[in-house]
Amino acid sequence: MSLGTWTPTETTPQPPSRNTLILAASLGLNDAHSFPAHAAPEGLDELQGWLKQPRSLWQPVLEPLETDILVALIRFFTLAEHHWAGWEAGDKNPAIWICKALKPRGAFPDAELTRWIKAHTDNRFLPYGNPLA
Repeated sequence: MSLGTWTPTETTPQPPSRNTLILAASLGLNDAHSFPAHAAPEGLDELQGWLKQPRSLWQPVLEPLETDILVALIRFFTLAEHHWAGWEAGDKNPAIWICKALKPRGAFPDAELTRWIKAHTDNRFLPYGNPLA
């Protein structure tokens, strides 16, 4: 009989589906005052599990999405982190990765969107990320 060690492998959750991202984006289109205040609506569970994934995993998920959907997702992730327990992401907030994805499209930096983000978050890393990383 031999004894060995078992090391669990880290698994990455499945990327969020396009439908889930569209649902989240639709919440981001709402006025900040009409955003659900206490809990995520049904259907966004898979998105919360994907919340703190690195930019390298988000990039292929974000690339095929239209610019207007990406802007709505920035608003969604900003408000979700601010309003819902368990959605805190700090310097891994997907809004940061989305802003970086918009830069080559010429859609970011956007002064109006940046002001909106700063007005609706306590996360000091939004929208540009961690300058020390």
